[in-house]
Amino acid sequence: MRESVIAKVKRTKLADELVIANIEKEDRAAELVIANAEKANRADELVIADAEKADRADELVIANLEKADRAAELVIANLEKANRAAELVIANLEKADRVAELVIADAEKAKRANELIIANKELAFQNSEKEKRADELITSNIELTQLLQLNTDKDRFISILGHDLKSPFNNLLGLSELLTENIHNYDIDTIEKLVNGINISAQNAHNLLDDILVWANSQQGSFPFNPQNLSLIDVCIGVLKTLKPIADAKNIVINCLAEDHLNVFADTDMLKTILRNLVSNAIKFTNNGGVINISAEEIARNVTISVSDNGVGISTDDLSKLFEISEVNTTKGTAKETGTGLGLLICKEFVEKHQGRIWVESVLGKGSDFKFTLPCCA
Repeated sequence: MRESVIAKVKRTKLADELVIANIEKEDRAAELVIANAEKANRADELVIADAEKADRADELVIANLEKADRAAELVIANLEKANRAAELVIANLEKADRVAELVIADAEKAKRANELIIANKELAFQNSEKEKRADELITSNIELTQLLQLNTDKDRFISILGHDLKSPFNNLLGLSELLTENIHNYDIDTIEKLVNGINISAQNAHNLLDDILVWANSQQGSFPFNPQNLSLIDVCIGVLKTLKPIADAKNIVINCLAEDHLNVFADTDMLKTILRNLVSNAIKFTNNGGVINISAEEIARNVTISVSDNGVGISTDDLSKLFEISEVNTTKGTAKETGTGLGLLICKEFVEKHQGRIWVESVLGKGSDFKFTLPCCA
């Protein structure tokens, strides 16, 4: 019994152990199922990882292919650069050859230029000599022209002297002979008329000699020139005093219309000579009872002086000849007065000496207006 119980207990214990073992087996199976599930999950993860690796590998392959394409493009670009570099090297070589040719050409040009410079220097020297010779010839021609002109002027001057000196002395001789031969036969009126004629002839001869001396001195450059501030009215009054007897003989009125305050910068003797000649000419070519006006006005730092008359006037043809020695014309005045014709030439020279100018406005039969300019006071 006991043995049965023990056996039964043993069997029970064994059964319990079997149950426990089964439970453990079941637990082990469950663990295996879980492990297998975990492995399956791990396998899925590995599959997914492998898929991702495969995708990454594909991406890397694509990237490598792109890199390969890029490398190929770079190789092609480098080849093109190499070709371009080769072309540039060839072009540089060609340029170097061209530069060498230009250097050689420049050297030849420089050599030619030096030759031309030497040739030009020789030509310049020759031209300088020619110009020097030409200047000498021009100077000689100018001097010759001046000498010819002086000779012409001298001949004209001598001709004037021969003609004009003769007339007043013929009058002096003729009148003095009449007076000498008939002084006891003539009445006082006739004698007075002859004496007046002798006096006028003597005055004409004196004026003639004055003109000749002034002209000669001016041509020799020995006429002094000392400009100073002068009162124009005072100079006019002084000149008119010496000419009044001649004007009175023809009943000519001379009006000095210059303003008292008007001054000029001029040489006293030259201004007197200019006025004396112009007023004398006006008297000469104005009829008995005529009028002569002397006026002046200041214009732009110059004084324009006018000597006008209501005499016979001057023709258009004669106007252009008045201030030329080659065209000097000793026209007789309204009372048959004579002169050298040098007076206007002297006036022109003296006016130009003062940096002025002289001109005439005239209407035949109505009178003349001689004008000249002088600087205002300095």
